[in-house]
Amino acid sequence: MPATVEHVSADSDKHSGDVTAVLFHNNHVFSAGGDGIVKVWSRELQLIKQIVPHEAYIYSMVADSTGRIYTSSCDGTIKCLTNPLAGDECKELLKCNDEIECLFVDRKDNLYSGDDKGIITQWIDQRIKYKFNVVEQVRSMAVQNNIIYSIRDNDLTVTEIIEGSASGRFMTKASIPGKCPVKLCGSCTDDGTYNYAAILTRDGLGITMVKNSRKDHYPVLWTKTNAHSMIINTMEASDEFLYTAGYGGTLKQWTELGGKEPTLVAELTVGTPDVSISSVAIGTDKNHLYAGSSDGAVRLVKFG
Repeated sequence: MPATVEHVSADSDKHSGDVTAVLFHNNHVFSAGGDGIVKVWSRELQLIKQIVPHEAYIYSMVADSTGRIYTSSCDGTIKCLTNPLAGDECKELLKCNDEIECLFVDRKDNLYSGDDKGIITQWIDQRIKYKFNVVEQVRSMAVQNNIIYSIRDNDLTVTEIIEGSASGRFMTKASIPGKCPVKLCGSCTDDGTYNYAAILTRDGLGITMVKNSRKDHYPVLWTKTNAHSMIINTMEASDEFLYTAGYGGTLKQWTELGGKEPTLVAELTVGTPDVSISSVAIGTDKNHLYAGSSDGAVRLVKFG
């Protein structure tokens, strides 16, 4: 059954620039944009409200289990929307001269931020606990227990935080050629360990799947070259599916992630040929995907 666009945000409600991040959280859709605005939508993409945490381009947006939304921007700030469904309160966690390019919230609701200087900061209860210098710009990041996966345009770096260290000591466990973003995927154990980590090939057109195993030293399971004909910008994952999207507005659904190579289940091109998809988020179930794009719109795509 082919993929279809079920809903599109109204032209009058769109972001004035790129949609840079999309979340599905607390039965609502959140989008952030190059206009510095966070918009809150219903599941059917009816605009409910908007909040303006930044006056500049928003790089990243994440949520924790309490409903707080964190955003980072090229203005060097991290903001916290403490209860975006009920109010407009916006708390500033950090203001600096660096560009905070990515954020991540772990299973314990700890926040991590990564900047253009290669500094990863761990936040606990909205206070800085540790800083780690991974040397290279952090454009995408994932955290699993005491393991940090960080990447820009050359390599995925797997960093282990030494447990029990009061000073935040860490060790580099693996370096794998590839390009951002990084996405933990496959099934997840009770302790929060995923089967795989997906990254892009260095040309941005292919996908590399890494076995997420410290014991096996994070081997590459497969590389799918030319998975897209144009550069991939974003990935999302459910238990058995990996979604990829990028320039040209093409969105693809893959399965058989642990096999010798992935199987393409379905694909769809949304918008006009000059539209690029910059962010995707899984909705009410694994076959519903929200896609934010360069035309300022958010779309709900349903896969059969």
